[in-house]
Amino acid sequence: MCTKINVKYSLRNLCVKKAQLTAGKRHDNGFLGITKQPDILYLFDLGYWSFKRLKKIISAVSFFVCRLKTSCDPLIVAVTQNKWKALISKRLSEIMPLLEGNDQIDLKVKLSKAKKSHFVETVRLVGLLHEGSWHFYLTNIFEATFTPETIYDLYRQRWAVEIFFNFFKHLLHIENILARNKNGIMVEIYSALIFYLLTQIVIVLAAQKSGKPIETFSFPRSFQLVKAFLTINLRQLLDKTHKGLSCFFAHLVQAVSLLGFKDKLNLPRSP
Repeated sequence: MCTKINVKYSLRNLCVKKAQLTAGKRHDNGFLGITKQPDILYLFDLGYWSFKRLKKIISAVSFFVCRLKTSCDPLIVAVTQNKWKALISKRLSEIMPLLEGNDQIDLKVKLSKAKKSHFVETVRLVGLLHEGSWHFYLTNIFEATFTPETIYDLYRQRWAVEIFFNFFKHLLHIENILARNKNGIMVEIYSALIFYLLTQIVIVLAAQKSGKPIETFSFPRSFQLVKAFLTINLRQLLDKTHKGLSCFFAHLVQAVSLLGFKDKLNLPRSP
């Protein structure tokens, strides 16, 4: 069975907020990860590109940063600097020769070429020249304090999702799923997510205890420590739990045996 897992990963909480299992051939842009909650920043790669997704984020009064799709040739409608005024009303493909000698650009654009497009919003396009190639990013963050470099740095935070998937597949062995039906697969996935979250919780508590930043802790090493600790100590913990539960249950049975009788009924005496 060829399956694909899509996740909504919180960079603030370092955990998965939503997981969705789909057929392997289904396109990523079918992932339902956008909520109506406002003031959320969504970072996603080109696999999740769609006008519908962008519109949904804007309608929710949230924000996005994503790369520009290569097949998209946006129309420039406004510029942030007077020196770029000549670019207005041109397509991105038309202005590329004019960018020589510059290492970044900041524009407002319209994305869709279709006259009857439902996506009519103006978005921001920032470009940075890196190692001889232009890299373009779209966002609906228009604040001047968010410079092109800042927008790029925001998008780079998405790499945390790739790191998560690397741990998820190789450390938690989710790439070798044993189940052959959706319910079984989801049980294995959620079991792995629980173990992942447990490790993250232990790291956060260890950071608080040691006074060191979370970033200084290695997830793979911490994961192996948690795994080894549980393997060695879980039997002892379960034995204590079993004894505690047995004692508790014995007391419960004793209480019922003493106090669990029905009330005596005033039945009429036989004549």
